[in-house]
Amino acid sequence: MAVWRLQVNTGETNVADYCLKNHVAAMGWSLDGLSQAERTGIHTFSDYCNLARTQYKAFDSVRRMVEDVKEGDLLWMRSRNEGKYYIARVKANSAWKFCEDAVQIDASNQLTNIDWYPATEKADEESVPGAVATAFIMGSTFQRIRKSGVEEYSQMLYNRVHDSALDDFSYPDPALSLCEKHFYSLPQPEDVEDLLALWLYDTKGYVCIPSTNKIATPKYECVLIDPHDLNRKHIYIQVKKGNVDLDTDDYADLNGEVYLLTTEGKVENPLKYANVNVVKPTVIYEFAINSDKSHIIPENVLYWVKFLTEIENSSLKLSACKGIMFDTNISYSDTDEYEMISGNKIAAYGDARRYIDSFRKNDYALFYSKGRGIIAIGRIISELPSEIGDEKSHSVKMIVPERFDGDIKALPALSPYEIKTILKRNFYWASTIKTPFLTGTQVETLVCELQKKYI
Repeated sequence: MAVWRLQVNTGETNVADYCLKNHVAAMGWSLDGLSQAERTGIHTFSDYCNLARTQYKAFDSVRRMVEDVKEGDLLWMRSRNEGKYYIARVKANSAWKFCEDAVQIDASNQLTNIDWYPATEKADEESVPGAVATAFIMGSTFQRIRKSGVEEYSQMLYNRVHDSALDDFSYPDPALSLCEKHFYSLPQPEDVEDLLALWLYDTKGYVCIPSTNKIATPKYECVLIDPHDLNRKHIYIQVKKGNVDLDTDDYADLNGEVYLLTTEGKVENPLKYANVNVVKPTVIYEFAINSDKSHIIPENVLYWVKFLTEIENSSLKLSACKGIMFDTNISYSDTDEYEMISGNKIAAYGDARRYIDSFRKNDYALFYSKGRGIIAIGRIISELPSEIGDEKSHSVKMIVPERFDGDIKALPALSPYEIKTILKRNFYWASTIKTPFLTGTQVETLVCELQKKYI
C-alpha cells in the first residue's frame, strides 16, 4: 500500500469542506476553458485526457490519482480553514469520475467513496507525524509520502479512527517500536531543533535568543548565548531531519561555537575545526526519552515517545504473558516497597490504581525502585485485582528474591543502564509503568541477571 497527500488549499474555495461533505478526494484541472457541452462528453478517463491535453501542459496529479492509487492506499488531507488533518482509505468501490457540478470550484477530478476522518481528537500539527505535516508545505497537488514510518503510523491511525460500520477493514498491527530510527521519523523538523537547543541548555546552560529563530539564515536555526560568559560568545545550531549530509567546512566561519545534528545523514570533516561540534542523533534521542528530563521535553515530542511505546504494548496485550516494570512509589512512600514485596502483591493507590488494570494473570511484575532499578520480579497469580479502601492490587508469586528478610535496601538491583544493555534497547522511564512492555523471554533474561547478583 501507499500513503498519499492531497493538497486542497490552492484557491479561495474550501475544497476540503467539499471533499468532507461529498465523500470524495477532489482536485482541479476541471477544463473550465471548455464549454459545458464539451465537458459533458466525458465518460472515461481517456475522454478526459484527450480534452486535457488541449488545455494543460501537464496534469500529472490527476494521472497519479487515477492510475497509481490502489485499493487499500491511505490519503491525507489538511483543511486550511480548520487547521485540521484528515485521513481516509481507498476502498474497492472508489473510482474516478469527472464531476461537472464542481467545475466552478475547480474540483471536478474526483475519487469517489472516500470517507474522511479527523486524524486525532485535535487533528492538529502536533498530533501528526512531521513527515505528513511537511508534505503539505510544497510540491504537487497530489503526491506520495515516502518517509520512514508514515505507512505504519497511518495504518495504525486509520484502525483507530475509522467507523467500522462503514468500513470493517483493519490493517495489520504496525511494525513500529521505541527506537531511534522510528522516533526520528515522527516529530516535526522544528521539534528536533528544539531538542538540540534544550539539550544544550540542560548540559551547558546555553539559552536561545528567540528572535534569531525568526530570521531566515542558511547556516543556522537560531543563536544561543552562555549567560555566564561575559565575552558574549554566540552559539549556533544547525539541524537536518532525515538523510541529509552536512559539512563542517560550511560553518567554520561562524564566530562562535557551532553544533551540527543530522538525524540520518553524515557530517563531513567532523574533527577539522575546534569550534564546530557534531552531536550524535543517539544522544538527542536518549535525551528525549530520559525520564529525568521529561519536565523540559516539549509535549509534542513526548506524544511521539508515548505513541511508539503504545504500539509496542498493543502487540503484547493479548499475548500469553508480558512483563511490566512498575514503579514502587518510593518518591511518595517509605513503606510501599516493603509492603508489596513482603505481602507478595503489586499495588497502587489513589489515582494510580488504574495502572493495576494493565496486569493479567500470568503476567510478570517487575518492581522498579526509582534511583536503583528492578529490585524484585514476580508473576501475577490472581485472576482479577482486589480493592480494599484506596488500594488496588494483584497477588504475586515472587521469583526474585526467593526469600525476603525484610531489608529493602539490601536487595540487589538491575539499574536502568544494565536493563538497556542486557536487552539492547531503551525504555520510556517517566511513568508509573515503564514502557514498552517486555516479552516473556526478555523477563526471563532479566530474572537470570538479577539472580546472579545473589551469588
